[in-house]
Amino acid sequence: MKRLLLVLIFSLAFSLGSPPCASAEAFPLKKPPPTLFARTSKVKPVSVVKKIRSSNSSERTRVVIDLSHPVFYQVKRISKVKKLVLQLSQASLGESLSQRPSHTVKGKLVKKIEAKQNGKGQVELSLTYKHLGAHKAMLLKKPNRLVLDLYPPVAAANPFEIQTIVIDPGHGGKDPGATSRKGLKEKDIVLDISRRLKELVEKRLKKKVILTRNSDVFISLKKRTQIANENHADLFISVHVNSAASRRLKGIEVYLLGRASSKRALATARRENAASHKAASNLQKMILNDLEREFTQNASLELAHFTNNAIKKTLISKYPTPALGVKKAPFYVLSHTEMPAILAELSFISNHSEEKRLRSKNYRQQAAEALFKGLAAYIQSSMIGN
Repeated sequence: MKRLLLVLIFSLAFSLGSPPCASAEAFPLKKPPPTLFARTSKVKPVSVVKKIRSSNSSERTRVVIDLSHPVFYQVKRISKVKKLVLQLSQASLGESLSQRPSHTVKGKLVKKIEAKQNGKGQVELSLTYKHLGAHKAMLLKKPNRLVLDLYPPVAAANPFEIQTIVIDPGHGGKDPGATSRKGLKEKDIVLDISRRLKELVEKRLKKKVILTRNSDVFISLKKRTQIANENHADLFISVHVNSAASRRLKGIEVYLLGRASSKRALATARRENAASHKAASNLQKMILNDLEREFTQNASLELAHFTNNAIKKTLISKYPTPALGVKKAPFYVLSHTEMPAILAELSFISNHSEEKRLRSKNYRQQAAEALFKGLAAYIQSSMIGN
């Protein structure tokens, strides 16, 4: 009877809560589920402004702001007090700049730079200048830094004004480029598109345009870059059509100079480089970390993205095909230019449906319109007032 009573008491106690001898380890509490906010929010890293450096040349003053991560920034010029103000978002001053926020700049253009934490996540850099003409800011990576170039006042045109554009129709003469199964040649297509693009730029933008070839002649890749450099071109665009062993491949892509984004990108560069007797694999070894080259590369990347966006809106919207995007590859014709340069591969001549389009005058005109709108958008974005 006593044993039955004890069992009943123990059962009742267990039903009302944990048994008297239960431990936390035997019955662990479940953690509450994370909130929806905790699962979906992505906190961007705060960039630490580590150091400010400056240097002078006969042409400009360069200010380099070393960062731990990329930042969003705005540049505002306040002419009345002769200041150029940079607002950095998601940023904080590093220990060194917190202790010494003022940086003296030697030279004729800038007096000093002052840094301050302007609220949580906001850093303000104020440049007090003596005399200032144009300026250009660019965010660079590896390592992360914001570079600001400051130019003296000039009576002539803005140093960043784009005046001359070189359009390079690929191949020509003894080099037909890619050829379709029905005999359509790349050299003929790209010459037609380039002539149409030249007319658009001259009429609508009033810019000087130079074609590296205006007839069916062979021009070496080296000579093409010489034409651009000797004429002090501001932009260079090489026009091509693509080809592949697989006839199913189709689409449009835009390239700039760099290490190949993929094996197919390297294969494309090898095919286009064939006439120069330069192996694409050797160009892979090019060192592109010079700051001047890096500025050109970043400008080329901007031009490539503007062109790619215009192709999607103007050409692919009317002639559906995959937008293969912006890629990098070691093209010889881009490796020796001294200005922002891109290469456009406009459809696959090896694909039956795209070869049919490439025969169409309407398609070629629309392709020229797309390239024009990419150039126009880039030019508009690069205009900097004095």
